[in-house]
Amino acid sequence: MPTETNQYFFGNSLVNFSEGGAQTNLPYWLNQLTLEAGGTYDVNGGFGFLRQFADRLEPANEWGFQGITGQWDDDTERFADQVFSQVIITPGNFIQDLAPTANYPDGNISPVDATESILATVLTDQPNAQIFVYQGWSDLAAFSETFPPSESSIERYYDYNQEDYHTWFVDYVDTLNASTPDANITLIPVAPVLASLLEEGGPLAAISTTELFTDSAPHGTETTYFLASLITYQATNGEPAPASFDVPANIHPLVAENYTELLDYIEVQTTNYMDMVVPTPELEPETPVEETPEEETVDETPEEPIIAPEAAPPPELTPDPAPLPAPEAEVVSPPEPELAPEDTPELEGSLEAERAPALELPPAPDTNLEPPAEPETETETETETETETETEMWRGQELEQGVTVADMMAAEALYCTPEQIAEAEAFYAAEQSGDLGFPTVPMSTFYAQESPYNDSEEDESAPLSASLKTIVTDIL
Repeated sequence: MPTETNQYFFGNSLVNFSEGGAQTNLPYWLNQLTLEAGGTYDVNGGFGFLRQFADRLEPANEWGFQGITGQWDDDTERFADQVFSQVIITPGNFIQDLAPTANYPDGNISPVDATESILATVLTDQPNAQIFVYQGWSDLAAFSETFPPSESSIERYYDYNQEDYHTWFVDYVDTLNASTPDANITLIPVAPVLASLLEEGGPLAAISTTELFTDSAPHGTETTYFLASLITYQATNGEPAPASFDVPANIHPLVAENYTELLDYIEVQTTNYMDMVVPTPELEPETPVEETPEEETVDETPEEPIIAPEAAPPPELTPDPAPLPAPEAEVVSPPEPELAPEDTPELEGSLEAERAPALELPPAPDTNLEPPAEPETETETETETETETETEMWRGQELEQGVTVADMMAAEALYCTPEQIAEAEAFYAAEQSGDLGFPTVPMSTFYAQESPYNDSEEDESAPLSASLKTIVTDIL
């Protein structure tokens, strides 16, 4: 039973979807579960992706949650002054088309390289913390150009989360444990366990896509983050969430009706997927060979040497057990979701600096936007040793290093209609509001690439999943 948990998250909106409400995040539910188990829970965290985390001089303290008082006051204390029992790193959910050791397409650093930089800070400032990698669910836009997706698309999506997507995370963690053994990283396999719950034949297959996700990023509902918290609790505490917890009414009723059975299912599946991350094996001591006593013989022919028995081959990894059957419980038809997609739904993700350069975007359609002016290039002289780079601005915001105005215009043209772009022009001509929120996991343009998972039956372009305002203001 946990007594005191104090976590720090290098996170994104698969951990904390702040725009969805007070309960669309992991820490809210982890706090509720820990209190029910008789423990205490504190948490701090910040938004970003691996390269952003690696570039910061110190981790950010940006989060706050209902009912939780984080211990870190960064106005007066530094990250190294805290004592976190657990540090959790969250990679993006749209970078798995390349190996974790492959460089990002626009740079000379890989996800593993960036994470090793993060670990250098963590191991120095929090030497006693357990280190985890949070495997959030993958990008849904790669499987369907529309939301909600078709049944065939969502089934391929769930298969991917349990197969290739999970394999990427296994390779990622294994590589990090080999290069930084002191980190002793543990994987939190939210994506494959969640997919096994929701896929056809799973215990929660009757829950519809729109009752779990609000867009193609995909951001989740309270039910999705609650289920993710049950998996995270199991992985970080080594035991199921308390069975006595009273599941509230805003969680899908099928979860409450089968809660104790779900805890058993999650324990088995989580342990199974965690075991796929194989630590460096310890060498077993050699079995001593018993000496055969010499027999007294008249013949003085020397005895043949005793041959040591051959070492047994290493045991094979136990294959994944088949998913447990769905609990035999009467399924109550869920009510109509409140967040039904509109004709022009608002995007609740962000175009993160890591995503745009990683894709070869198609030529932008004709719009009313004028192309950006060619940046002036300073001529280097033999006496110059440093070159100053001007920070580019777009929509009133500074762009991240490596991202250009042309990148943002191409991405906007890909996702938006001319009418929506015109609305954005009008919006950003007005005085900006201070209530725009903080960047979250973006809508992906991954479906623009060739992919065996794309739904070729759907030819129409994807409608926006959220407002253009969020796409263009969530760059930082």
